Amino acid sequence: MPRQDFRNRPIEEVKALLDSQRGLLPLELHCDNREITWFDFGDMHLRETFLEISAEERLSQHADALTVVTDFDVLETPDLYVDALAPSGFIFHVGRCGSTLLAKVLSSLDRHIVIKEAEPVQQLLGVEYEEAFRDHRASFFQSLLNIYGHKRLPEHERFFVKFSSNHVKRLEMIRGLYPGVPWLFLYRNPYEIIPTLLEGPAWFIRNKNTPEGAFDAGLPIEAIERMSDLAFSVRVESSTLRIAIENTCDHCLFVDYTQLKPENLPRILRFFGLKVTMEDYNKMFEPFGFYSKRDGESVPFVPDSAAKRDKVTDEIREAIEEELWDLYQSLHHSERNLERVYS
Repeated sequence: MPRQDFRNRPIEEVKALLDSQRGLLPLELHCDNREITWFDFGDMHLRETFLEISAEERLSQHADALTVVTDFDVLETPDLYVDALAPSGFIFHVGRCGSTLLAKVLSSLDRHIVIKEAEPVQQLLGVEYEEAFRDHRASFFQSLLNIYGHKRLPEHERFFVKFSSNHVKRLEMIRGLYPGVPWLFLYRNPYEIIPTLLEGPAWFIRNKNTPEGAFDAGLPIEAIERMSDLAFSVRVESSTLRIAIENTCDHCLFVDYTQLKPENLPRILRFFGLKVTMEDYNKMFEPFGFYSKRDGESVPFVPDSAAKRDKVTDEIREAIEEELWDLYQSLHHSERNLERVYS
């Protein structure tokens, strides 16, 4: 895998490189030494679950794919690409609610760029590298979206970003930077989420007593240290739902997991201002009915809601009723719920 070193190069030279190698996208930020690793995705349509999986797939087919290293300073140039597409929509969500499926449905069309939980976005919006980004988070975020949204391919017309579940915590900042951009929030019955989070357990539970855990829960670390995994997971979910509700506006849409089905796709596309042909619809219907996180496989999806609810204990039920159920119902009955916006 060839590698080019563009550290300490004038921004004009970096721009010239990016203009000549249109497939280059940031793959990872190295915050300790303030460097960016770029990877050449060529003409890939990035349909995989995550950007890093797309990179692995590209390497499996093109072992000579180019990587480039630049300084962080590149992100201080907000308009590296003059042909960058403005975001057409943002996808926020709680975990295990079908966000990967929706992102794959949108990326079924070649004219759509769909960036799914790219690691640089994760790093920038999280708190692990707070010192590196505190004063530059907003401007660097806009630079990253300018880069990810540039027209790598002539057919590109629309640009979407799917965030991680904890990035709802940055919703107010993102809305401020991109006022008017439609954002969709996917959620699910907490009786089907909480038992699943406790099994494993989920990544944010493993990070409970860390700055990341405090960020997810919206609490000081000292308060989290005294919480059980159940109390912590309920707190994280309630914080997420509350932020979504507090940011309700006329260009948001709340979609329950049970509403994410083929017959509702026209309404979701309408929300994002998309017009598609019957041929497009047929392509976008294909991901439904299969496990969305099985890249390269077509494994039929088996409904699991009942099985998840069977794992609810009295303790889990009490915790959900106390802190989560009313928030869930608020989303369900919101005027911005899919069923009410497009009744």
